[in-house]
Amino acid sequence: MLIYPFQYIISNKTIESPIQHRVTSFYNGLNIVIHKDNVENLVCVENIIFFGECFDYENPFYSNKEIVNALIGLSFEEKLDKINKLTGFYIFVINEQNNTYVFNDAAGQLEVFIYQNSDEFCIASQPNLMPVELEIDEKAPDYILENKTILFNKTPYRNIEKLIPNFYYDIFNKKSVRFFPTVKLDVKSIDEVSQEAVHILRNTHQSLLNRKPCALAITAGWDSRVLFAASLHQEKETDYYVSNHKTEDGKVDVKIANQITSIFNKKLNVIDYDLSRITLNKKEKAIIWKDDERLHKMAIVMQTHYPNHYTVNGNISEVARNFYDPLPNKLTLSDICFIIGAKDGEYEKNAIKKWLDTKNEDIHLLDSIYWEHKMPNWAGSAKSISNLYNTIISPFNNRYLLSLLLSTKRKYRDKYFNRVYSAILSKVDKKLVETPINPTKKHNQIVLMKKIGIYPLYRYLFFKTKKLKF
Repeated sequence: MLIYPFQYIISNKTIESPIQHRVTSFYNGLNIVIHKDNVENLVCVENIIFFGECFDYENPFYSNKEIVNALIGLSFEEKLDKINKLTGFYIFVINEQNNTYVFNDAAGQLEVFIYQNSDEFCIASQPNLMPVELEIDEKAPDYILENKTILFNKTPYRNIEKLIPNFYYDIFNKKSVRFFPTVKLDVKSIDEVSQEAVHILRNTHQSLLNRKPCALAITAGWDSRVLFAASLHQEKETDYYVSNHKTEDGKVDVKIANQITSIFNKKLNVIDYDLSRITLNKKEKAIIWKDDERLHKMAIVMQTHYPNHYTVNGNISEVARNFYDPLPNKLTLSDICFIIGAKDGEYEKNAIKKWLDTKNEDIHLLDSIYWEHKMPNWAGSAKSISNLYNTIISPFNNRYLLSLLLSTKRKYRDKYFNRVYSAILSKVDKKLVETPINPTKKHNQIVLMKKIGIYPLYRYLFFKTKKLKF
C-alpha cells in the first residue's frame, strides 16, 4: 500500500499495514503515519498534534510550527478563537482537561474520516486508508453506495463518520459537537467588512509568498479577481494563469483574464492541455475513496507548469455569496434533499434531520448547507486528489473571514451583484471593477431577469417543479 502527500492515518493502535513512503511518529498515545515529504507539515508539541498547511494573517512570517507554538498556554476557548483565524487545510488533535478533540479547517479541505469503537480510535484522510473493516450501512440506498455519497457527516458506512466544518469530534463522548457559530453574527457595514477583508487577504497572500512561489488562477468570476487584488503590490511577484478549457465559459475566462492582467501589466500564462495525452500510472495508484480520473490528470497538468508552488484559487468564497439564492423561505427535508442532489428517501431525510438538529439561526440555512455539506463533500474530496500532486490553497478557507463576509446584509452578498466584493476591489484599485464579471450568455440572461424583477419567480417555479440545477 502507498501513502501519498497530505494523506495521513492517526490511531491509538499500532498501524501494522505495510505502507510505502511512510514516516511513523508516536505522540500522546497515538500512532501517526504520513508521507515522507510531509515531515515539516507535522507538529507535535504540548498536547497538540497538527498536520497540514496553515497560515496566520496576523503573523504572516510564521511557519506551521510557530503557529502551533503560539497556541501553547492558551485556554481551550482561546485556542478555538486562534484556530478560527487560520487559513489553509489542516487537522488539530488537542488533549485538554482529560479529553481529546479533533478539529479540521474552516471548510473541511483536509478530509477527516473517523472510526471509533469501545477501545479503538482512528482518523484518516480517506476511509479506505484505515486499518479497519468498513461496515456498509444496510439502510443506504444503492446509489449512495455506488456514488460514495456523503450527506453532511454521514457516510455509507455504519462505523465511519466524516468531520464537517464548524464541528469538532469529542473522543471521550464519541460524538461530533458543533462549536461554531455560538452567537448570531453582528450585522456590519460594507465598508467595515471590505476594509478588514482586504487586510486579511493581503496578509494571507504575503504569508504564502513568504514560504513558496504562488501561481494564482484567474477567471472571469468574482473570487479570483478579489484574490488577484490581494496579490497586487506585494514585494514578491505572483505567477498568474488561466486554464484554457475548450468551452464557451472557458473562452470568456481567457478573454477576461487577459484584460485584467494587461491593465496591471502582469504576465498571464494561458495553459492549454489535452487530458487524452496523459496516462496515469496504475501500478502506483493512490488510495482515494471517491476517485476521479480527470482530476488526477488536471492536477498533473498543474504540477507540470508549477512544480513546488502554491496553486491558489478562489474556492470556498461561494459560502459568502448566497450561492443558492433565491429559494423559498421555508424548506422541507424533501427540499433540502433536492438542493444537495439526494433522493427523497428516509435514509436521506434522517441524515439531514440529524444535521438540522444541531443547526441554529445564527447563519442562514442556505449558507450553512453550502458551507457544511457542499464544501467538504465536493471541494474537499477534489482537494484530496489535487493535493497528491500540488499544494492548493484557498485563501477564503478561514472561518473568521467567512463569518466576517457573512456579517453583511444578504442583499449585499448577491452572487451576481455582489456589493461586498465590489467594495473590496474598489479599495484596492477602481480599475478592478471596470472589467465585466462573468459576461457569459447564461450570466447575462440571469442579470437581465434580476433587473426586470422576474428572477425570483423563475427560481421558485423551477425549484418547485424540480427543474432547477444546482
